[in-house]
Amino acid sequence: MKLSTRLILVLALLLVQLSALAATLMGRQVHARPSAASSRPSQVVPRQHIGLGTAPTLTARTLTPSFSIFPNPAKGLVTFSVSQLTLNTDYKLRLNNIIGREVRTVAVRPEAADGGMNLNLSDLPAGMYFYSLVQNDRVLSTKRLVLQN
Repeated sequence: MKLSTRLILVLALLLVQLSALAATLMGRQVHARPSAASSRPSQVVPRQHIGLGTAPTLTARTLTPSFSIFPNPAKGLVTFSVSQLTLNTDYKLRLNNIIGREVRTVAVRPEAADGGMNLNLSDLPAGMYFYSLVQNDRVLSTKRLVLQN
C-alpha cells in the first residue's frame, strides 16, 4: 500500500475518533484545574453551618449505561447488550463506518435490551465501525467494532 494511502486512512481514523470524542464531551462541562506550577497556595473554603432540623442534601450520581457488542471481531451476526438504562428515555444504537457516515440506527427499548438484542450486520462490508449509544440525541459513549464479513 502506498504511503499516501496509509496516511489518508490514518487521518480519517483520527478524524472519526476526534469527532466521536467531541460529541461525547458536548454534554459535559469541562472544569479547569489549577496548574501545579501555580505560585499561590490553594485556599480552603469553610463549610457553612447547617441549622437544626435541616438535613444535608445528597445528590445521586447518574449511572452511565454500560453496553457492548459481541463477538468482536464479528462475522455478520452480533449481540448488543446494555445495562443500567433509564425507563421512559429514548435510546438508540448508532453504527458509523470508518469515515463517520451513519450506516445503521436501531431503537433500543430498555426492557428488551437487558437480555441482549441480536443484530444482523452481514449486509455491511468488512471493516472497522464505531457504535454509539445515544440518549435523547446525545452520544453517551462510542466503541469500536470490527466486521469480518
